Amino acid sequence: MKSGERNRTGVRLAVLAFFIFLVLFIYSSLNLRNVDLGYRQHELLRAEARLRLEIDSLQAQKAGLLSLERMEKVAREELGYQYPEAEQIIRVVERSHER
Repeated sequence: MKSGERNRTGVRLAVLAFFIFLVLFIYSSLNLRNVDLGYRQHELLRAEARLRLEIDSLQAQKAGLLSLERMEKVAREELGYQYPEAEQIIRVVERSHER
């Protein structure tokens, strides 16, 4: 073999090794990114589950605060409202407009 052929063979081998290294590097980096995204997805799913529980808790709390029994209790105890006596009731009767 001549030295020129050896140099070309060496260059081809170096280029081939470089491309193999490049492909392995890209594959490894994509695989690591995939694993990282999997962990991130898992964290987001856990956060979503926590938020759903918090939403359910807040909706139950809202329902309790808006209950008629609680509103009546607040009106009577905190605001001093009371049911009207019979003499305080004014009845309004609407007449029909017949001609």
